[in-house]
Amino acid sequence: MRLLVRSLSVTLLAAILACVLVVSAAGAASFPAPTQKKLAGALNAAWGESVAPGVVVGVWVGKQGWTSTRGTATAGEKERPALADHTRIGSLTKTFVGTLVLQLVDEGKLKLTNTLDRWFPWAPGASAITVRDLGDMGSGINTYTADQGWLDSYFEAPQAAWKPIDLIKSGISLPPKFAPGEGFFYSNTNFVLLGQIAEKVTGKPIARLLREHIFEPLGMSQTTYPFATAMPKPYLSGYTKQSASGTGSRIVDATHWNPTAFGAAGQIVSTLGDMKSFAEAVGAGSLLSDAGHKAQLRPNPFAVKGGKTYDFGVGTDNGWITHAGTVPGYNTDFGYLPKLHATIVVLANTDIEADPGVGAAPSIMSALSAVIAPGNVSTP
Repeated sequence: MRLLVRSLSVTLLAAILACVLVVSAAGAASFPAPTQKKLAGALNAAWGESVAPGVVVGVWVGKQGWTSTRGTATAGEKERPALADHTRIGSLTKTFVGTLVLQLVDEGKLKLTNTLDRWFPWAPGASAITVRDLGDMGSGINTYTADQGWLDSYFEAPQAAWKPIDLIKSGISLPPKFAPGEGFFYSNTNFVLLGQIAEKVTGKPIARLLREHIFEPLGMSQTTYPFATAMPKPYLSGYTKQSASGTGSRIVDATHWNPTAFGAAGQIVSTLGDMKSFAEAVGAGSLLSDAGHKAQLRPNPFAVKGGKTYDFGVGTDNGWITHAGTVPGYNTDFGYLPKLHATIVVLANTDIEADPGVGAAPSIMSALSAVIAPGNVSTP
């Protein structure tokens, strides 16, 4: 999730530290030494070009795996990140919520053709916006994170709590980007709406739905949909330059900013091991029926370009089923390559970009994908 379009030039926050090579999570066997060396070199290079104080990564192909960390969990300190560190995963939350919505479709509680006016009749154009349009970013609804009034309020008090309805009202108060079903625009408002729709059709809060439908079935005991500012220990501290006026020069600690500012578009906290489990489940379609998984990977036709698509709460990138996430202080990415049964997860503790539009996590994922799948290199 990007709050603002950034243009910035920054210096490297930390020199490259010695690599940490360990046996991968979930007891997977290590890759052969030459592959580990290539992965370590790729990580060193990509992380060295980023401005992330620290990063946690995992790469798995079949029953083999490799996990590693770089840098520090907290800027200016010596403690390295741990594989068990919790992090805010930002827009990876959208893949969880999209999967949940498709599960409700599988259960007959919802249809992708249902229109928004069933739940939000006061929203402009609601009778023409479908659940499908919300999930594949084809609704035309603007993103509330583009509302300057919302930005001013958020950055003035980043630890304050937000209600989903206030995020929705901010988004729909802005002019729509296009007619429903006639384009692609990445809008956080869409997924806050989907979270509210899931609550309305089940009578259960979104946190409980995610826990019962996804976290618990996959054994994701370290993943939560938190409403408080505290992070579960251990955790990565997160750093940002974002402010109401744009992206400035001052780096601030955003670790304990309130996650309710992002709701069903970006509220989840997770770990490397748990995200591995989720990435594999999404890639294999194990949480959905065959029809549900097919619907999840059906692209918005206006979001197909250069080997990349945006589907229903997830995208594809040169063969990888993937999504990236950004909230102030954090940048994350995951990908699953079906033909190799390969998974990559990258967790970085800053959203600051060394180059405009290029986050640390996607850059690192691209470099790692080039090692294990040179014919399917993801986009940085």
